[in-house]
Amino acid sequence: MPYKKIGDHGIIGNGATIALVGLDGAVDWMCSPTMDSPSVFGAILDDRKGGRFAVTPEASWDSAQHYFRETNVLQTLFRTAEGEAEVVDFMPAGEEARRLAGGRDHLIRRITALSGEMALAVECSPRPDYAREHPEREYLDERRWRIPDGEAFHVFSATVPLDWEGDRARIRLRAGERVFLCFSRGGEGLAQSGVENLQAVLEATHRYWLDWSHTEEVTRYPAERFWRESLDRAALVLKLLQFEDTGAIAAGATTSLPTILYGERNWDYRFSWIRDTAMTLAALFELGHSEEVTRYLDWLKELCAHEPPGRLQIIYQLTKAEPPGGETRLEHLEGYKGSYPAHIGQYNVGQHQHDIYGELLETIFAVSRYVGKIDMEHWEYLRPMVDTVCGIWRDADSGIWEMRTGPHHYVHSKLMCWVALDRGIKVAEHYGLPGDLERWRAERAAVRADILERGYRDDLGSFTQHYDTDAVDASLLMIPIVGFLPADDPRVAGTIARIEEELLVDGTMLRYRMDDGLPGQEHGFMICLFWYVDCLILQGRLNEAGAHLRRIDRFSNHLGLFGEQYDPRYKEITGNIPQAYSHIGFAVTAIRYLNARRTQNPRPHRLGWGSRLGLLARPRLLNPEAPVGQLRENPAEELKRAVNTVRGHFYDGHRQRVDYHLVRGSGYYRRFREVAADLAAFDPGSLATDAERMAFWINVYNAIVIHGVIELGIRDTIREVPWFFRGVRYRVGEHTFTPNEIEHGILRGNRRAPWRLRRAFGPGDPRRELAVREPDFRVHFALVCGSRSCPPVEVFEADGLEEQLETAAKIFLNATTRVRPERETVGVSRLFWWYRNDFPAEDAELVRYIARRLFDRELGTWMEKRADSMQLRYLPYDWRLNES
Repeated sequence: MPYKKIGDHGIIGNGATIALVGLDGAVDWMCSPTMDSPSVFGAILDDRKGGRFAVTPEASWDSAQHYFRETNVLQTLFRTAEGEAEVVDFMPAGEEARRLAGGRDHLIRRITALSGEMALAVECSPRPDYAREHPEREYLDERRWRIPDGEAFHVFSATVPLDWEGDRARIRLRAGERVFLCFSRGGEGLAQSGVENLQAVLEATHRYWLDWSHTEEVTRYPAERFWRESLDRAALVLKLLQFEDTGAIAAGATTSLPTILYGERNWDYRFSWIRDTAMTLAALFELGHSEEVTRYLDWLKELCAHEPPGRLQIIYQLTKAEPPGGETRLEHLEGYKGSYPAHIGQYNVGQHQHDIYGELLETIFAVSRYVGKIDMEHWEYLRPMVDTVCGIWRDADSGIWEMRTGPHHYVHSKLMCWVALDRGIKVAEHYGLPGDLERWRAERAAVRADILERGYRDDLGSFTQHYDTDAVDASLLMIPIVGFLPADDPRVAGTIARIEEELLVDGTMLRYRMDDGLPGQEHGFMICLFWYVDCLILQGRLNEAGAHLRRIDRFSNHLGLFGEQYDPRYKEITGNIPQAYSHIGFAVTAIRYLNARRTQNPRPHRLGWGSRLGLLARPRLLNPEAPVGQLRENPAEELKRAVNTVRGHFYDGHRQRVDYHLVRGSGYYRRFREVAADLAAFDPGSLATDAERMAFWINVYNAIVIHGVIELGIRDTIREVPWFFRGVRYRVGEHTFTPNEIEHGILRGNRRAPWRLRRAFGPGDPRRELAVREPDFRVHFALVCGSRSCPPVEVFEADGLEEQLETAAKIFLNATTRVRPERETVGVSRLFWWYRNDFPAEDAELVRYIARRLFDRELGTWMEKRADSMQLRYLPYDWRLNES
């Protein structure tokens, strides 16, 4: 078979490996068992030697390729003069499909004649170890054969007998007839399980991908038609690039597809760059998928355990916490269309690329908008990275483009060091997490001054690629995107204008024009184009940005897949496919564009003073709607997650405020109200233990406070509405509850509120039975999601309540305590004055209670020793919802 264009392929995968399937029905690339394993089908790198798995009509044909909507199940349609046929390609995905298939390591091809009849040629020519092996087949029966691959075996199986001549066989089907062909790693041949089971595997895989596409872990991004389909496809591609066993994400699925045809720029992208991975996770998170972020953060912890504190390599293998091997040529392969050499491994393993910490901390910053996604355990290994940046930002490095002419003082690297410091500071401030904030702020100011002094050239009117050149490169477009300078700053505007003039070519964006140590000039680099469109959006040039995005399908293939680069002269994708960078760029830019097109400043909803005062006599019921759909088992947990989503989506981390006035009318808020309605159908009397009661009612309390803030039009502080905590209520089961009643009647065991003569629930009140029997007064620190001291706990749960309450206490106490050792005074929140009976009565014991929970252990130890002589001062309680 002749070589196809790189873009004439679709992809399928199983969370471990990916296969490229051509418009001609040929699987031209697949590695086994993982993406970074040696190839078993590699025809895309050598048409004669590489091996393929093809199903193609014998007669003249044309074809079309589609994905089943919102899935990674691929359909290839063939049409000949005799009839039509369909090939459906997939790998088992999800628990149900893998149970039916006995694992995930199967490539399954369903061939169906749709009309007439069709003769199809089958070629299955596996060539393990990048075609260095050509093993003999062992025929098991007329439907199965196998070949060795090291210590493993690959097994071909079919649901009908096939007559093989070498690597080839023939199938003839009439309308309605169906055959399955399977290629498996290990086992006895999946096709032996029969057509019905294989069809069930397909249907289960289809359901898995549909369910995943509709995941609402942080709520699916609201978009319609073209935007929805395009964003879904980007998310599905990025999902395939994640190795599910570790959470590591590959930059691409292939190796050595040339960026310049017949050139030498042929690289292996089947590894996990810290930079690419961080950007992929940020994109997936914006698209509504947080599980992938959680999985990678667990893997990141494993990586950090193998490195000095705060240090990371720039690139890792997918399967183990080690960098890949150095770059090796596959001398026996001719390369795609003769683009020699083909490479495996990476030459850049030993490079220093300082920007990786900025990309990672930028992602952490984005994820931290949603309460509980970044917790104390994560922070323990993230915090040292900020310290690392303090020590390395002044050094030269090899930069984002991994040039072979460096190292240099790249502006982009310095910029991302500034980002790492800035985001580290803001995450720590947001949650009261420990960190050397004074040093971080000083270094942030220093790197900013250095960039402005040495990275900008007045005579050129622009920033430059590095401190010792006049040239620009596209990575400078990140300056306004990360918020270092606004897009309308003359220095930024001049840089964008110069990049437009020098690097924008036929609608594509070059990375740079300069000697990078390799021959040839690359084509348009897709993510750079998306950065440029981001800048247009930030400059308010929305019509120009929209024009670029509406034409974006020129640069993707027939399935919406992007490669690394695009050659506008030959109108073809170049480089490895699919490329994570490119799909990241599209997703993030499309979301930015849709946000900019929406009305961002609707008329604020404000409650009049008469209505506010009326709440005292008649508290507003916030969940009057009837429950919708299937009732949730624990609506309080789902409600707290919905609160996190609402606050997170409308949280501006740079200004450290939630734009509550934007929430009403959003899809996020509608879902929040639907969950709140379920409380009316829940029986709180079913909560059997104090831990269950506390976790449930803490979640409900935090939800009702945020719900009241939104409904009453509060912008900055709850004190805008007098008697707020008695002015709103939820129906939970048969009764209604105000925040006051939840706090004092239930969580404090029906104790009196400060300055109140009566308890929340009187002697005949049936709600007394719901009260916590033995209160844990650390609950005070958990009831603060209506303030700036919201602890990083996603959902309070009975099983983990002890640890969660202790975390809430530490966060609150470290954020609110002010110690002056020279005067032996400690300033504490006025909350301790209001609730003196809930905490140690003696001042010295209260000092020790606080000291034991301070992050600064040296200070805490000193306070414990000096507790008897220290003076307490009560500081004003911070009622603000936001920083300002």
